[in-house]
Order: sequence, then C-alpha cells, then structure tokens
Amino acid sequence: MYNILSVDVEEWFHPEAVQHLFPREKWDECESRIEKNVENLLNLFQLHNTKATFFILGWIAEKYPAMIKNIAEAGHEIASHGYNHLMITKMNEVGFQNDLRKSIEILENTSGKKICGYRAPTFSIVDDTKWAWQILENNGFLYDSSVYPVFHDRYGIPDAPRTQFLPLQNPGTIIEFPLSTLKILGKNLPFGGGGYLRIFPLWFTTMAFRNLNRQNIPGILFVHPWEFDSDQPKIPLNVISRWRHYFNIKNNMEKLHHLLQDFKWTAFENILSQQN
Repeated sequence: MYNILSVDVEEWFHPEAVQHLFPREKWDECESRIEKNVENLLNLFQLHNTKATFFILGWIAEKYPAMIKNIAEAGHEIASHGYNHLMITKMNEVGFQNDLRKSIEILENTSGKKICGYRAPTFSIVDDTKWAWQILENNGFLYDSSVYPVFHDRYGIPDAPRTQFLPLQNPGTIIEFPLSTLKILGKNLPFGGGGYLRIFPLWFTTMAFRNLNRQNIPGILFVHPWEFDSDQPKIPLNVISRWRHYFNIKNNMEKLHHLLQDFKWTAFENILSQQN
C-alpha cells in the first residue's frame, strides 16, 4: 500500500526551538540554504519516482518563487505551512486567518495550483486551538495534518484518533490526518519524521511503518530540508535541544533513501482522490 511522504519547507532558523535566537525581524539577515536543500530532496524523489506533499511557508514562497514552481512542475503537491511559521497557540482566530489567507494567496499565485492541504507550524493544533479546523474548512481546505496524538512539551493531543478522522461536527467535511504513531504498552510512540527519523534506528522506523500497513493504515513520513544539511550554521543550544536538533543529521539522507526504496509513497492529494 501507499504511505504518505511530506516535506515541511522551512529554513534552518525557523524551528520553534531556535526562535528565541532568530526572531522574525532577523530572518532576512540569515544565510539561506533552502534552495539547495530542497533541490537535493527533489533529486532523491525523482530517483525513486516518488511524489510528495510540500507544506511550504508563505514567507519562503514569496522569496523563492522559482523553487515553488520547480516543485509544482515536478508533479508534487503544494500545500500550506502558514506564512510566518508562528504556532497557532500564539495567535487568535483573526491572526490565524490572516496568516493563513496570506499563505494561500502567495502559494496559489506562485504555483498555479489550488491549495487544499495545511500543516500547522510545530503541529500546533492542540486542545486549545481546535477552533482552527473550522477556519481551515471555511477557507476551502480539504484536509489538515497537524495533530500528533502524543504527549510532548510543545504539541500533541494524546487522546486524538491515530487514523484519519473528521474533526468537525456535521456538516464538516475537512479530514484530519494525524501524524503516525506506534501503540506500545497502551501509549502512542511518535515516529516517521523530524527528530524521530534521525533518533530512532532505521530498523525501528521500518518496523513501525510495516506495523501500520499490516493494519491497512497509511503511515505519514514528514521531513524538513534542514534535517539533511550537515553544513548548516550551528546554533548555540542547551544539551537537550542540541541533541534533538542535530543528532544523526549526517546519516539522515541515507535513511530516507532506504525508506523510499522499501515502501511505496505518494502525496496527500492522491490518497484523498483514491478515497473519493
């Protein structure tokens, strides 16, 4: 069966863990590494004849429109990651809608494609921000992939379903695709992307995807371009954050290569079309 491949397109200075060092007003001063990092991923996906969903920051699309066109022309899905990489927990409903609409306008004008998918920065649809689903539906989104059904210090809805669900009451139609977890001793263990792909050994990640597939559940793999860039500027972080942020980056592309080789992958939009 097909699993879902996704890329959260953001720079090395965008993750929430480093925002205290790189506030919004400093972004234009930072070295950009996004174009080369995305090109490396596009080449790997082409090698494996694989299509993915690219959740792209509006801020990135505004600065690098040619890159967005290249992604779209390669047949990948263009989706929204918001405009400013601001967690929904730090916005009110008006602020979220403004950020969302700005990203939609830029992405659609740049790619020439209708934007129907969204992923919140830092998976920040949590218990206190479930109102975001209605705003997404009101703005024409068909699906969201922002919920992690785990306990975490920055995100998570631990009791959320582990497979796709309709988060709104009738007549809501938007579909939520929660990020992949493995049920172990009654607890949901996250895997399949970000730091988890780097931290867990390849055999474990492979086993976890196969476990989901045996249950006829498509797994979701998510990656960030900076997570394959060993030469990016090193940020002074505390021990735990540094480990989360940099551990095993040098081996990550090889891990991704094996996962693309061992499983079938596609974009969210293709999974939706198969279900309709």
